[in-house]
Amino acid sequence: MNLHETIPESRKLIPGMKFNTESFERHEQFDAWCDFTSSMCELEAIESPKSGFIASAESYHLGSLQLTSFKLSPMRFKYTNDIIRKASFDHWCISIVTKGTAAAADDDRGFRATAGDTVLHSYARPFEGRVDVTNYSGLFFSRDEFWDVADELDNTAHQQVHGPMSHILGDFLASLEHRAAKLTVSDGKAVNEAFGHLLRAMVRQTPASMEAARAPIAAAQFERARRYINSNLKSPSLTPDLVCRDVGVSRRQLYYLFEQQGGVATYIRNRRLAACYSALVKASERRLIGQIAYEYGFTNLSSFCRQFSARYGFAPSEARAAWLAGGSAPTQEVGTFVDWLLLTGER
Repeated sequence: MNLHETIPESRKLIPGMKFNTESFERHEQFDAWCDFTSSMCELEAIESPKSGFIASAESYHLGSLQLTSFKLSPMRFKYTNDIIRKASFDHWCISIVTKGTAAAADDDRGFRATAGDTVLHSYARPFEGRVDVTNYSGLFFSRDEFWDVADELDNTAHQQVHGPMSHILGDFLASLEHRAAKLTVSDGKAVNEAFGHLLRAMVRQTPASMEAARAPIAAAQFERARRYINSNLKSPSLTPDLVCRDVGVSRRQLYYLFEQQGGVATYIRNRRLAACYSALVKASERRLIGQIAYEYGFTNLSSFCRQFSARYGFAPSEARAAWLAGGSAPTQEVGTFVDWLLLTGER
């Protein structure tokens, strides 16, 4: 066993990474920084790159959060649609400026922040901006982890955030920056929980209107996902990720849409089993059980038979034998009305 793996979480430090252009020749510094940030943005130096470009990043993983402190020379930046497509970086970043100024804007809104200001970026849509000699700390967090306040966060993105809770959150970020290097894995879990509470308190200032729209939005998303799944049951590449892409939601959001069905993977499996059941008891079907199972994505016949029996209470061969004998397929006690609909709906 690796000795490092035996260190308890209360003592193991969170992972960290540092990058600094000072280790490069002056004429190479800007290119080095561009290479380091190439998946994040396109950069343009305001001063001649040949004169040097001092910049650094110090980053720490805090579970599902990532804290990064930047020290930057003057530059312009663009976060483009092309970068969005290539990076698949669906995150927000809440930042506090500790020195200098930073400005950014998308098509609808923007900000110019100075020391002490707290701002929010969304990496789901393009923006561009400029920094002077600027220091700031940003906490990156994924849409998957904060799907429940996604609408509120999107409505606040690319703006300076105001109000008492924004100041508290700014203080939290500043404190986190000073202590990050000494935080343990256990501390990181506590930071995740604390940050979640603070962020939700900041953005949930008018929850009633958002809550009123949440149910119909979720219902529409579920219906679109259900149609996509039912249209692609025979596709060997049908996965939750493909459903996410079609519906335009995250894996976490998709799971909650299908929570009452045991999750989207369970729903896909059950729909495929229902399609196989329907094929087994149709008079027009004369194919082997294995051929039917394979058509609907089951690559192992023994595994398919176990799953089929667990779902319906009888084996696929029993369903087929009843049809061959001219009788009805075996019956089962169905757990829910939805189970019954899934069982009978494909006949």
